[in-house]
Amino acid sequence: METAMDVVRRAERGEMDHDELVRVLKTWHYEPQYKTSGLGDDWQIVENSFDAVEFAYMSLNLISADDYAAIAEAARISADRQ
Repeated sequence: METAMDVVRRAERGEMDHDELVRVLKTWHYEPQYKTSGLGDDWQIVENSFDAVEFAYMSLNLISADDYAAIAEAARISADRQ
């Protein structure tokens, strides 16, 4: 099963364009990030969580701040419906 991070990595390799990446991430059903208060959590990534969006934005610069905000809002709305 493909994870959100797999989608981001496909975009990084050029296997999908920017618009498709944003469309897919806006409709993705994310798992919880499972962060605790420990210092080690700063480096833990949950492959199928919103961590993938943060990685695409902050580390890879694959999406803009506006894209990030739109994806975050779509994820919030989706989570509220569940």
